Amino acid sequence: MPSHSPIAPPACLTTDELGSFAAFSLEQRLPAILEGLIRHADTSAAHALQQLATEMQTGTISALPPVLFGTLDQALQPYIGRNWANMPFLTVELYFYARILLAFGYTAITPIDPFQTAKETANDQAIAALASQPEYCDPACEIDKLLHRAVIGNTADLSQHIMPTHDQVTLLIDESEVAKKLLTAGMQRIDLVFDNAGADILTDLLLIRRISPYCTHIVAHVRPYPMFISDMTLANMKALLEKLTASSIPAAHQLGQDIMQLLRQNKLILRTSPALGVPANFYANTALTQATFGDAELIIFKGDLNYRFFAGDQRWPHTTEKNHLLQHFGRSALCLRTIKSEVLVGLTPEIVDHTHTLRSDWLTCGCYGIIQVFTG
Repeated sequence: MPSHSPIAPPACLTTDELGSFAAFSLEQRLPAILEGLIRHADTSAAHALQQLATEMQTGTISALPPVLFGTLDQALQPYIGRNWANMPFLTVELYFYARILLAFGYTAITPIDPFQTAKETANDQAIAALASQPEYCDPACEIDKLLHRAVIGNTADLSQHIMPTHDQVTLLIDESEVAKKLLTAGMQRIDLVFDNAGADILTDLLLIRRISPYCTHIVAHVRPYPMFISDMTLANMKALLEKLTASSIPAAHQLGQDIMQLLRQNKLILRTSPALGVPANFYANTALTQATFGDAELIIFKGDLNYRFFAGDQRWPHTTEKNHLLQHFGRSALCLRTIKSEVLVGLTPEIVDHTHTLRSDWLTCGCYGIIQVFTG
């Protein structure tokens, strides 16, 4: 592979950047999430959440318990005592969700998931919808159709301020033909990083089933603890597979049976990955990438948050060449995402020109998606 490009990494997205999505999140999106949780919490949790809401506006970052959230407490050390409005965006988001879990009494012995009901509801609705989606549930469905469906499914993000409907999503980048060739090239190992519950995870499972004949095994990664409301954990995955296999909807039942068969054959491995709970930057951290993905030849990053984990939560020029990230990452990547943050690379001048015709909030509204391949 060519030598590393001399391009200097851009600045991180921060909550003190006026007019940014990070600043908007701190001012409106994250407080709205707290308000929703407070309405349904018991007295003790509601009080702790209200304290957190006040602290976000007038307080500072405080230490987290060691070990409970992996190495997040260590990553947070340089920022203790800093104002919330002067923080790296991804770091403050992860801290925010860790504090929510602590407010509900989360411990290693009692790993409470305050978002479980929301995820189960989303899963139930998505399973019911499979009855009316026979073309996507067909095990022989074209891979490019499943890729498009996977991007549309990524709108199912309960942490967003506004969620677009499926028919409001337009592909800004469509490299599905290149992706299809890559997925069917014949590999030993493909990894996939899961994102949200609901339609999002079901489209991922449909894709896994479809591409499983083309590789020796697939490793699918989930979050180490509940965060971003709808992000999947191992407990969520086990509950979902039980629902699928017990479903009276034939397509859902068959999908559950097929995924369980892949698990029994060790062709599919579900893995909790600690790196997905800290402010990781996979393209630039070779050791972390190796520890998380091992010898995988292709990583599928599903969703906006995982794109940020891949590229780093940084203000990249949108025309940054994909090869710059690929050289550092050292393996192929496929990103399936509806765009909900300002991190984006690999745009051609033609696409940049096209973005000038889009709505002003095109980077954060979730109405535009990408099927983007990093390979060489």
